[in-house]
Amino acid sequence: MPSRTEERGQLRGGLWIKRTPSVYTTAQVSEWLAKIKYPKINYPDDITSFEPSLESLTLLARLSITTFPFENTPMHYTADHTMDIAYDALYDRMVASSDGRGSYCFGLNRLFFQMIKALGFRVYAGAGRVNEEPPNVAPIFHAFCHMLLFVQPIEGSNKTYVVDVAAGPVRPILLEEGEMVMGASPSEHHLFTRNAHPHSSLESYPDAQGAEKLEWRLEYLRESDDPEQPTSSRVLYSFVEDEFFEADYAAFNYSVDGLHAGLFWENVVCTKFSFMTDAEVRAVDPNLTPTDLALLTPLNRHMVRMSLAGNKVRRHVGRESTVVRAVGTEGERAEALREFFGIGIKKKDLKHIEGREAEL
Repeated sequence: MPSRTEERGQLRGGLWIKRTPSVYTTAQVSEWLAKIKYPKINYPDDITSFEPSLESLTLLARLSITTFPFENTPMHYTADHTMDIAYDALYDRMVASSDGRGSYCFGLNRLFFQMIKALGFRVYAGAGRVNEEPPNVAPIFHAFCHMLLFVQPIEGSNKTYVVDVAAGPVRPILLEEGEMVMGASPSEHHLFTRNAHPHSSLESYPDAQGAEKLEWRLEYLRESDDPEQPTSSRVLYSFVEDEFFEADYAAFNYSVDGLHAGLFWENVVCTKFSFMTDAEVRAVDPNLTPTDLALLTPLNRHMVRMSLAGNKVRRHVGRESTVVRAVGTEGERAEALREFFGIGIKKKDLKHIEGREAEL
């Protein structure tokens, strides 16, 4: 029986997350660990003896986002134009396959959810409302269409962290208002704030001056490449602490790939992280000493973000964003997906995007 609770980073009411079984076998988890290149020295041959910790959770999350791209190619380059988020399909696509494939938020986070369950982490799944408004503009939230995870990685503690290996922080972030962590590099950060939904009817007492701040918001802060310009701020999504289940994600997934409209249906999108070279690290963080540089590991090394949107591939390094490839045909886009993201699209599957809004 735990003998204490933490003052910071608690779920409402000081709730604890219990351990629950995973759908994946120990053999499948071992294959996943090998796929993301988790250091063998960090875990025993018998993964049932794996010891969860905040450090191991951080490393698992960072290796996941540098292995599996955030992408929606099945929506455009398959005959049924759907994103299959069944656990067996995710394993086959992302772990067993050698085609470098990923998924979008439901697929990426569902795979991670079940894998860390198998490693003994106490975790449950949550959901968020995405904001598609630009930086420095009041958010407008969609219905629940994003997945995130709540994890209590420390034994004997109910201190809770949020993990999102799809579109959020590049490391776990403590569930605490005002908590901020570095993003891919020192020029960007992720911040938790509390607020009320703009149309909320709930208040803490009669005639209160404003709705009760029941929602969490994840904000993305980015320094401009122009030193004369202020840091931009954009709410990525809002979320609540409720637990969501299989039926919820089936409905959420259908609302995205079955709507036949929206960002993913109308665009081929792909994002993938990689670790910076020493030269890139020095360029974005000139205060690092040679000793600091030598001590960098996947736990703390800055990251490069590659992105494909429409017909352009961009490389984001710190404040700098560079177009590295513009594509004009589906064949060229498939080649870019292979070259920059490691995703193999067969030539025979290019026909499935013909006539769709996303077609080049």
